[in-house]
Amino acid sequence: MSGRLQSILRRGEVLAVTAAPGGQRLLHFMLIQILCGTEALGRFANDVSIAMMLGLFSAVGWSALILARVPVAGAGQSAPVMLGLARGALVFTLLACLPLPLLAWAGWVFEPGWTALLLAGWTAYTLIRHYGLALGTYRILLVMEVLVVLALAAGLGLFGATHPVMAYAALAIPTVLMGGLGLILLIVRARAGGGAVPLPAGTARTAAEQAALNLVSAGMSMILVPLTVQVAGQGYGGLVALIGSMTSVLLLFPRALTFNALPALARVVRQQGVEEVRALLGTLRSNLVRLNSGLSLLAIVAWSLMAWWGKRPDFALSGATAIFLLQLASFYVGQLVLPEANYLQTVEETRLPLQVNLLSLIFFVLACWMVMILVPAGLNAVLSLFSVLLLVTLLRNILLRRAVLRRAPEVFA
Repeated sequence: MSGRLQSILRRGEVLAVTAAPGGQRLLHFMLIQILCGTEALGRFANDVSIAMMLGLFSAVGWSALILARVPVAGAGQSAPVMLGLARGALVFTLLACLPLPLLAWAGWVFEPGWTALLLAGWTAYTLIRHYGLALGTYRILLVMEVLVVLALAAGLGLFGATHPVMAYAALAIPTVLMGGLGLILLIVRARAGGGAVPLPAGTARTAAEQAALNLVSAGMSMILVPLTVQVAGQGYGGLVALIGSMTSVLLLFPRALTFNALPALARVVRQQGVEEVRALLGTLRSNLVRLNSGLSLLAIVAWSLMAWWGKRPDFALSGATAIFLLQLASFYVGQLVLPEANYLQTVEETRLPLQVNLLSLIFFVLACWMVMILVPAGLNAVLSLFSVLLLVTLLRNILLRRAVLRRAPEVFA
C-alpha cells in the first residue's frame, strides 16, 4: 500500500471516529422516534441530557486529563497512568449518580435507575474513546463505534416497539459491558507496568475545573430538552431532541475546519506579522460563512423533505418549523466568532472566553427562569426558550468580539 493511500485511509479513520458520536446520537434518536414514538423520545432525551450534564464531571473532565497525561507517559506507563485516572473517574461517577433520585422526585428525570446506568456506560465509553485517541488507535476505536451502533440498532429494532426502556438499555448495556471489558484489560496491562499510578495532588480539582469549563460553554444546549419537557410536555421534548441532534451533526464541519486551521494560525501568530494574521483570520471567516450558509440551506431542504414525508406527527406539532429555524439560526450565529475563539486558543488566553461564557450562561438561566414563570406552558413557552437561546448567542458574540478587540486591537480593529 502506497504512503499516499495510507495517509488517505488514516484521515478517513480519524474523520469517522471524530464524527461517530454525533452520527450515533442522531441514529439513536431517530430509531427511538420511529419505533417508540415522539413522547418516548422526549422522556429519553430529557434523561440523557441530564446524564450528560452530570457526565461532564464523571467523563469529560477526566477525559481532558487523559489526553494531557497519557501521551506523555513513560515507556510502558500509559496503562498505569490511565488506570489511576479511571479510578478517579469512577469516584466522580458514583457522586454524579447521587442527585438522580432527587431529580426524579422533583419531576426532572423519568427513569433514575436506567439514567444512572446510562451515565455509567456513557462515562466508560467516553474514557475508552479518549484513551484510544491519546494512543492514536483510531482503527480499534472505529471497530468499537461500529459495535456500539450495531448493538444499539439491534436492541431497538428487536425490542424497542414493545419495551420502551430499550431506549435506555440499547445504549447503556453495550457501553457498560464494553467499559467493564476495557477496565479488565486495563488492569491486566497496568499490572505489567507496576499497577495504577497514584494521582498527583490536585488532580480531582483539575478534573472538576475542566468539567465546569465545559458546563459553562455547553450548558445552554444541554438544558434545552429538559426545559422543553417541563414547559410543553414530552412530545415537544422529543421534537427538540431531534432538532438538536441534527444541528449537532452540522457542528462537526465548522469545528473540523477551524481545528485544521489552528496549526497554520499558530505558526503565523508566532513567526509573522499582524497583517498575515489578519489575512489568515479573514480567509477563515470567509470559509466559515460559505460553509455554514451551505450547511444551513442543506438543513432546511432536509427538514422540508422530512416534514413532507408521510407528515409524521413529530413534524406536525404546532410550531415545529419555527422551533427548527430558531435553532438553526442559533447554530449559524454561534459559528461566526470561531475565528476570534481560534485566535484566543492560539495565544493560550483562557480567562476571556471563560468570563464571556459564564456571563452568557447566567443571563440564559435567568431569562429561561423568567420564561417558565411568565409565559404560559405550551408552544409559546418553547418558542420563547429558543428565542432566548438566539439572543444569548448574539450577546455572547458581541461580548467576545469586544473582549478580543481589547486583547488584540492590532488584529481585530
